[in-house]
Amino acid sequence: MESLYVFIVGLLFLLAVFDLVVGVSNDAVNFLNSAIGSNVAKWRTIMIIASVGIMLGAMTSGGMMEVARKGIFNPQHFYFNEIMILFLAVMITDIILLDLFNTFGMPTSTTVSIVFEILGASFALSVIKTLNGDLPMNYLFNLDQPDKGIIGFMNWEKAGGIVSGILLSVVIAFTIGAVVQFISRFFFSFRYNDKMKYFGSIFSGLAFAAILYFLIFKGMGSVVKDVEIGQMNFFQAKFAVFYNWVSTHIPVFILISFIISSIVMFFLQKKNINPLKLVVLFGTFSLAMAFAGNDLVNFIGVPIAAWQSFELWSGSGLAPTEMLMDGLAGKVETPYFMLMLAGAIMTLTLWFSKKARSVTETEVKLGAQAEIDERFKPNLAARLIVDATATLNKSIGKVMPKPIAKKLDERFAPVDITENEGAAAHFDLVRASVNLVTASILIAIATDLKLPLSTTYVSFMVAMGTSLSDRAWGRESAVYRIAGVMNVVVGWFLTAIIASTVAAIFAAIMYYGGIYGILALVGAAGFMIFKTSRHHTSKLEKEALTATKTSINYKDVNETLSLLSASVDEAIGDIKRTLELTYIGVVKENKRALTDANEKLDHLNNEYAMVKNGLFKIIKKNKSDETTSAHLYVLTYDLMQDILQSLSLIVESATVHVKNNHKPLTREQCTHIASVKDLLSDYLVFLKDIIRNGDFTDANVQELYIRKKNLLLEIELATSQQIEGIMDKKYGFKNTSLYFTVLMELKDLIAVSTRFAKLYKRIYQDGKLTK
Repeated sequence: MESLYVFIVGLLFLLAVFDLVVGVSNDAVNFLNSAIGSNVAKWRTIMIIASVGIMLGAMTSGGMMEVARKGIFNPQHFYFNEIMILFLAVMITDIILLDLFNTFGMPTSTTVSIVFEILGASFALSVIKTLNGDLPMNYLFNLDQPDKGIIGFMNWEKAGGIVSGILLSVVIAFTIGAVVQFISRFFFSFRYNDKMKYFGSIFSGLAFAAILYFLIFKGMGSVVKDVEIGQMNFFQAKFAVFYNWVSTHIPVFILISFIISSIVMFFLQKKNINPLKLVVLFGTFSLAMAFAGNDLVNFIGVPIAAWQSFELWSGSGLAPTEMLMDGLAGKVETPYFMLMLAGAIMTLTLWFSKKARSVTETEVKLGAQAEIDERFKPNLAARLIVDATATLNKSIGKVMPKPIAKKLDERFAPVDITENEGAAAHFDLVRASVNLVTASILIAIATDLKLPLSTTYVSFMVAMGTSLSDRAWGRESAVYRIAGVMNVVVGWFLTAIIASTVAAIFAAIMYYGGIYGILALVGAAGFMIFKTSRHHTSKLEKEALTATKTSINYKDVNETLSLLSASVDEAIGDIKRTLELTYIGVVKENKRALTDANEKLDHLNNEYAMVKNGLFKIIKKNKSDETTSAHLYVLTYDLMQDILQSLSLIVESATVHVKNNHKPLTREQCTHIASVKDLLSDYLVFLKDIIRNGDFTDANVQELYIRKKNLLLEIELATSQQIEGIMDKKYGFKNTSLYFTVLMELKDLIAVSTRFAKLYKRIYQDGKLTK
């Protein structure tokens, strides 16, 4: 029996390593988004500063299992075997949930996930205990009050606090972030260099004082909080004196910090050092340290508690089903070497996790000042909010005095951000500083007042509030950005619901399934991580391909032509395969083939969405008089859009016809369609060869026109016979609708595709499109 629990403890520590990886991948956005978004320093420099913060935070962590100490469940009413099942269910759920969020680049709260996972797993076990023991239902919903003779398995107060924390985080952080940024931007404007000469040291001094206040209370505070005086080491004892003094003299501390920081910033500015860069880097360090010092327990607290539970049980001589875990009601100390090891794992994850970059990219892009490739699709709620806001703005504009409106427009007129292969900052140092300072102050105040605000939620919503005030959400992007924020916020609430539900299910499976249930869930978790990793890798490969295809030398017509020719060559192959699958689907009423055809079509549409996105960039980057590359890009996109519209109608009509179980095509119709298909296949293969090889000789182009003519004649013949069949009442309405759609759209597709050869021939022969 003991070997089983040794296995479980070992498994929990192994899961803790994975949890650290997925946890850091998700929470890195909290302290990286301002530095990366503002391009304050090289990526390597930002990572080094954040890494130092993480290591110091891990080493100074109080090492307490926060969620157990605050009583999500009451361990004195659970037996050892139940506790181990609870902890294992929590860790497996946490890894799966955070990994899913990371894969799709969605930031969430590790604190919320771990709390609700413990809530769900403990509630499931409480229900089982209540039903098995035929206990009254108030055991599930009462708070534990032994002095009054009341027994409660659960503590619902904590869950309620977390939910209220989500709401408070969203509203307070967004509002304050927007207000502070509006004031800061109005004062400095986007052309802030002149103002920084005179007020830079004062602004930076205020920012440093605020971040330092945050660092003391949220970052370093964990060194002495909840540690008894007799158990403190020399450093903790000395720091406790300073910490207590700051706690009782906050205004004095902030004033002294402001004065010293302002003086230092003044002299650094004289040395041509931008003080705002120091503010952003110091804020990044502080948030990283606070994250490691306070959130580390979310990842390793559960395995440490399991280890302690095992030690208590192994020395008791009791059966696992007989020992109640009173010992977990107190504090759970974490050995120092484990803090160091956890810090090292977190640091390595920060450097090498591609999913961490995906999560960070989501937040940065939602607040980007420049026009970007929006990753979220607009929804009805986002459109309604944009419509309402636009109406309100018009109403305000009518009553606002024109001089004030003009002044506001001047102060909030953005500086044009030139595209530089992705190296340009998404927002400036003023907004980055406001992001860090505002988030730091809110988190520090919430910590001091013991309000359940989430670091992730505060950081994210402050960033969204500041981007709104900076008019980053213009008419071109507002509906996408709002939809993105709504998706993230909804995801936060789903985190709580999904975490508690899945953990409850897992706990029940392990309780009744024993070792087989445990192994099955571990295998399922491994499979999920494998699948999400493959999905994420595939997504990164597509993004890399997109970047390659859009990062062309706009001055080199040959390079542009080569890139577009390769893209069209690949697309024609996909178009050919899509039409073949559609033919199989229609003629053989094969729904699977039609599903594959739709997937191919989606792939093509996504590929040419890339061309569309590159369209604006290539024209904007072109500073020379040479417009051939941009012109070629526009014409290629236009031709391919026409082809894809025809292809979409063909595939859609075929899919609807077959899925609705309409009458199949007759043998005569299938014969004509097969003939068209064979000619079309030869035609597309020949076109592909010409484009791939750049062999636009007069003979090849003439051969292409001959094949096109033969193909169109075959389509005309099929059309004429269909008309005769209709007159003879051989075909019904649905049959005719599908047949004519396929033939007419194929006709358009062929005509448009031939124009590719004509277009590219002009470039190959003349080097330009116009003489």
